[in-house]
Parts: sequence; C-alpha cells; structure tokens
Amino acid sequence: MQTKHRIAPIPATVEDWLQSLAGAFTHTRRSDGSGYWHLSEAAYWEPIRDQLQQICRAAHREEFPNDWRYETAYDITQALLSWSQADSEPWSADQFQDVAFTVADDIASHSTTMLADWVSDNAARGFFDDPSLVQGLVCDIPTMLRWRQCEEVQLMALAIISECERLITSA
Repeated sequence: MQTKHRIAPIPATVEDWLQSLAGAFTHTRRSDGSGYWHLSEAAYWEPIRDQLQQICRAAHREEFPNDWRYETAYDITQALLSWSQADSEPWSADQFQDVAFTVADDIASHSTTMLADWVSDNAARGFFDDPSLVQGLVCDIPTMLRWRQCEEVQLMALAIISECERLITSA
C-alpha cells in the first residue's frame, strides 16, 4: 500500500517564496548543545527544494555555508514577512526591497563582542561593499562594525528578495 504525502505547492509570488523558505527552515541541536538553522529534509519540500537551496546560496553571498548566514537568512525571512502581514494583498519585490534596510537595522547586533566575533569568523566581512557608506566619517570601531554588519544583512535581504523574484519570472 502506497502512502500519499502532502507536498509543498509551487510559490507564485515573492511573498509565497518567503513563506515557503520560512517554513522550510528548521532548527537542530548539535551534541555539544549548540544549535543551527538549515533547510528541512522533509519530503514535503521536495518539489521546491532546489529553488529553496538557490535562495540560500544567494543569501550566502559567496561565503561557504555557515551558521551565521543560515540564522540570518531565517531572521530576514521572518522579519520581511512580519512587514507584509498587515496587507491583504501579497507584497511585490519592490515593497520588500523598500524595508530591507529597516529589517537589516533591526537584525544587526548591538553587542561589540558579537560583532567582533562575527568579523573574526571571516576577515572579508571587515570590508564594506560600498565604502562610500562610511567615507569621511569618524567613529569608533564598534559603530563601524555594526554599520558593516547592517550593510551585509541588507545585501542578504536584497539577494533573497531578488532570487525569489527571479524564481517567479523564470517559472
């Protein structure tokens, strides 16, 4: 006897893709007690697993897979969806892009220790993609690190949104 399993529907909007991504993330504990986010292996996600992985790869922005990226992608997805929930109509990519900086500012750490750990995990994170953001500004190192993390989170959010939009237009 064959058992039928529910399968994930193919998303039709950017918001649908974000909802699918949010639903596909799962949190797992390691033997040392630390936790990490990753995409679920559940059969439900099989029809769109490759596309969800494409979104995650876009969010990693050329970094190897790592806990910070997956956790931040999860946080971004949740935050973007919380912005759109008040509207009855699905949000467009442009609407999500409009709140990407606010989402990034909410997610970026305020802890100097966490920011220093973040940049020490990958030295390339210490360089701004857009140096004009801080050109001519004089500020302390923790503020500069926070601005850099905020930029990175915003770029991740924009990459996630862009990949969701690409998946719709290429369907």
